[in-house]
Formats: sequence, structure tokens, C-alpha cells
Amino acid sequence: MNFDVSIIVESLPLLALGFGYTLLICGIALPAGFAIGTLCALARLSGNRWLKWIVVGYIELIRNTPFLIQVYLVFFVLPEIGIRLEGTIVGIISLAFYCGAYFAENVRGAIQTIPRGQTEAAEALGITYWTIQRKVIFPQMLSYLIPTTSNLTISLIKDSAILSVITVPELTYQAQVIIGRTFAPMEGFTAIALIYWGLNSLVALGLKRWERHASRYLNARTLGAGNTTRNAPCVGA
Repeated sequence: MNFDVSIIVESLPLLALGFGYTLLICGIALPAGFAIGTLCALARLSGNRWLKWIVVGYIELIRNTPFLIQVYLVFFVLPEIGIRLEGTIVGIISLAFYCGAYFAENVRGAIQTIPRGQTEAAEALGITYWTIQRKVIFPQMLSYLIPTTSNLTISLIKDSAILSVITVPELTYQAQVIIGRTFAPMEGFTAIALIYWGLNSLVALGLKRWERHASRYLNARTLGAGNTTRNAPCVGA
């Protein structure tokens, strides 16, 4: 069996098109999913019982059903009620809500690693719940959140290949087009495997650098707070 590199070279325009669609879909769906997950995590921890159960229901539904079925539901069922969307839009929406359920649990876990005393102290000062999360909790939780988010992000980028089943022209779909034209599955799938590997390696590297930056920020903030406490004048001295 011969590996024909020329097939990959001739297919570069299709591979570039598929890569662009993969970047577009993941570039929109992942940040949107993180925003959805963050709101869900905060809602679940807010103490509102009804809001909590709605969020738990969403998370359990998404996490306990295959992503493929979710994509089919959005793509095939919405037209039955008069909502028709382009495949790429369906892919972005499906992936965003799929990501959101997983990011919600990551964010919730990161928030719960912060000592409860900090929240109680802020509440004693009359600071609102959402302000506490934004100003007190979120800056500190990054060093806990990024490692788990990195692995999840890479997995979700790979899951975007499932969108090829609804003819979204991303990488996997383009590989199928190439194979249909050339009857060379080894070359087609090898090409996209290398592209996915390169993309995920770059994402992992970027997130690792962000993790180091967040850790340095947290350490500097902690050290600064410690110096402020030590240098504070003693009441009654």
C-alpha cells in the first residue's frame, strides 16, 4: 500500500476550507459555551431553588445524551416547528450548548475551591452576589479552572468533527469529499488527523501559557495582600 502525498497536496484548498470552518465554529461555540457554563454555574450556586433545578436539568440532559443525537434534534426537529437554520449555524448552536453543560461543572468546581470565608466577608460588607463573583471569586479561580478547561477544550474541538454528519463543511466533511473523489482514505484521514493534532497542540500550548500567567497573577496578589496585612498599623498601638 503506497501513501500518495500528491493527493494531500492537491487537496490543500479543500483542507484549508475545512480548517477555516472548524476554526469558525470552535471560535464562536467555545467562548459562547463558556459564557453559558459560567452563567449556569453561578445560577446553580445562587441559592435560588427553581433556577438551580432548571440548570441541573439542562446539564444532566446534555451530559447524558450523545452529542450526535443533540445535533440531529436541532437539525431535523426545528424545521418541523418552522425554524430552519443553515447547517453551520446549527453546528455552532449545538456545540455551544453542549460545551456549556461541561463548562458549567468546571466553573462550579473552581468556584467551590475558593475558601467560603472570602464570600462571607464580602457579604458582611453588603456586596451583592454577582459583584462578589466578578470581583472576588473569578480572579482567584483561574489557576484552578484553566487546567481542567484545557483538557475539555481539546476534547470539544475534536467533537466538532461530528458536525460533518449534517454536511457542515468542516475538516472531517472535507476529508470525506476528498476520499469520495480520490478513493484514498489513508491520505484523507491522515491529513485531517495531522491538522487536528497541530490545532490542539497550539491550543494546549496557549492555555498552558495562560495558566502560568494566571498563577503568577494569583501569587502576586496573595503576596501583596500578605504584605498589606503585615504592614497594617495595629489598632490601639
